[in-house]
Amino acid sequence: METKSSKKRRFDEGQSAAVTMEDVQRIIDQRVLQAEQATQREQAPCPLAKSGPQQSVHRRDDEDFEKIKKISEKLRDGTVNDLTKIYLQSAVPLAHDDILIPHWSELSDAIQLRGEGDPFSFALINVQVNRSIKDIMSQSLVLKCDRVGLHMNRFNDQDGIDLAVEIIQNNPPMNQFGFNNSIESEESANRLCSSILEHPNIQRMGLAGCCNEGATFGYSMLKTLMSSPARKFVRLHLGGNHIRTNGCSILPDYIASNPPLELLFLNVNHLVDDDLRMMSIALKTNDRLKELNLNRNDYTPIGTKWLEVAVRGLRPVQTATGSSFLDPNFDSVFDCNHTCRINGTSVSMLEDSNRSSPLENKMRKLCDLIDMHSLRGDLVNELQRSVGRDLITLMPFLLQRIEAIHLRLQTSPLSSPLSIFLGLLREMPELLENRRKIIE
Repeated sequence: METKSSKKRRFDEGQSAAVTMEDVQRIIDQRVLQAEQATQREQAPCPLAKSGPQQSVHRRDDEDFEKIKKISEKLRDGTVNDLTKIYLQSAVPLAHDDILIPHWSELSDAIQLRGEGDPFSFALINVQVNRSIKDIMSQSLVLKCDRVGLHMNRFNDQDGIDLAVEIIQNNPPMNQFGFNNSIESEESANRLCSSILEHPNIQRMGLAGCCNEGATFGYSMLKTLMSSPARKFVRLHLGGNHIRTNGCSILPDYIASNPPLELLFLNVNHLVDDDLRMMSIALKTNDRLKELNLNRNDYTPIGTKWLEVAVRGLRPVQTATGSSFLDPNFDSVFDCNHTCRINGTSVSMLEDSNRSSPLENKMRKLCDLIDMHSLRGDLVNELQRSVGRDLITLMPFLLQRIEAIHLRLQTSPLSSPLSIFLGLLREMPELLENRRKIIE
């Protein structure tokens, strides 16, 4: 008689074992039949039963069962190459029930039949996973996945961390991993972060909403992930972890080092004005980060001004009462960041900055600056202050650059080179005396 352990060995042995596809099909069909019979007994009408929320839950559970069944059928009926992702997502929290175990076993067996050379994406969302289900799925997700997401699930004790670590260790080709579930302790968080850092290929990673209110290890996770020189993340989601830096500079130091990181989510944390001040300075030496999300943190309008220093060129001035900020000038615009788009503030000018290519972003800021000083009537003074040389000699080059910006951005007539040139003539009549020099 075949035992459970001997059957597992047969699956593990693969083609060399005596098992055939007919054997696998027969086992799966038996499990499906048993599950359907048990489900029918569970949902058999009772004369005393009344329609209500419980019946709605059963209907929703049936829909989830049906999803698992259809995925399993696709995996085993010869159309496996068409299936590139398996997303098990329940519209309402799916509670554990032993009656579900055959469905999970069916799915696990079907996944094991899939070849190793065609990885797929796997996500488990809003499901209660006990240890038996964790063990069943962990067996099948070996050398199979290039992207994995475990989101808003409920695990017992360390089962969630165990499942995550096993999946990470068993799938070296994986390049994207997400874990959005509560972590109970700093020790568990460090274990998960260490396994991520040891993985050779994970570049897109999310640990969002892992720390409950009052937990203090959110920043420890950030430090662990950002302090490793060998880790080359491209996308990093660390929102909702109650991160407080307490003045530590690991985060701005990481940004200033200009790593390959292109997207950084730090929303729903506890970053304050001084954090944004240090990040603003760091962004001036970073031309790779394309998006920074700082929505719902603890900074004030002063912190927002520091972000404008980074991407708009505002000039900070220290006063007796604190920091104040002057309008941009040509030098500060040239030195600011033209790559990173910052989300999470209510300042439209900040949100509109860096929405195009770095070159167009820089041109638009210069165009806005030229318009502002033209309207004020002090463009010549600003140009003179920035250039620091004979402005008349440089005027042909300046007008050529202004025209190039106008043509590239298709600015309004008020910003046209002719309008700007007429404004310069009003401010600097001596240009007429040197018109031949300018024309040449």
